[in-house]
Amino acid sequence: MGRCLVFAAVSAAFVACGGPYAAPNLRPVRIAIHRDPIAFLPVSVAQTLGYYSQEGLAANVSDVSGGTKAMEALIGGSVDVAAGSMSDVVQVAAEGRKVRGFLVIYPRPSEVLAVAPALTGTIRTIRDLKGRAVGVTTPGSATHQFLNFLLVTNGLSPQDVGVVSVGMSASSLAALERGKVDAAVLIASAITTFEARHPGIEFLADTRTPAGARAIFGSEVFPSLSLLAQDSWLQQNADIARGLVRAVKRAMDWIRNHPAEDVRKMIPEAARGSEADADLDAIRRIQQGMSSDGLIPPDSLESVRDFVAASNPAVRAAHIDLASLYTNEFASMK
Repeated sequence: MGRCLVFAAVSAAFVACGGPYAAPNLRPVRIAIHRDPIAFLPVSVAQTLGYYSQEGLAANVSDVSGGTKAMEALIGGSVDVAAGSMSDVVQVAAEGRKVRGFLVIYPRPSEVLAVAPALTGTIRTIRDLKGRAVGVTTPGSATHQFLNFLLVTNGLSPQDVGVVSVGMSASSLAALERGKVDAAVLIASAITTFEARHPGIEFLADTRTPAGARAIFGSEVFPSLSLLAQDSWLQQNADIARGLVRAVKRAMDWIRNHPAEDVRKMIPEAARGSEADADLDAIRRIQQGMSSDGLIPPDSLESVRDFVAASNPAVRAAHIDLASLYTNEFASMK
């Protein structure tokens, strides 16, 4: 399920990947992240700088193609923790699954709805997407939920467009620029790369600023990418969860307090974008957009539920205890 991410020295990699050569006194924890090298920097930097091992953990970090796959791995038991959206937690709660967010990394999503460059004069509003092919990372993912929400709140239905799986990063850009799709939801580093290649382009929706998030969600705070785990795992592995949170929060602080150029060096060379300036812009945006404390605001979950319910009948029909979707027990500890 994905490849083990290897950083720094070979000896550190053996520990980080939790393989047969991991130090016997380190407790293993398996984590799934998406294939965006910048959005998930806090998880990978914690590994690179040895923060997991300093907490007594042997972290096995695997990358998957999108949020849907990460949640499948989490629920299926092939990983202990997934980095995913709180909207994913709401969606699986409607199916009776007990998953909690326990550390929020970004208090709002970094997503845009972009139009293929060749169609910028033709598709000017979300309603113009009717009958068009629109890319999302994977069907059912947070980007798909975002698209559905925009369609419904603009008088269309999810069935009014054709949904195409385009992945993220380079693959999503290729689909958009080569005409495989007429529009696409881009996330994180793909956004700044697209902007660098197409200066002056305008997006149909953009959540990256407080004003943009408020215009779309009705609130500047909309907890997005978080560490997620099944409730039973958190109860049985509280010490591991605490160590994991401390390591990732240290990495968040390190990223926030270092120049973007230094942060970019933490990305393996093969995973860096082709445009260095676009990478640096994306890094500066995440530096500004990361949560200051990792806490999930209790009153924010209602907005997340309403967001998913807009296009998901199962969520509309379900009685979901919002307090059961998160815990701040670990993020609030020093």
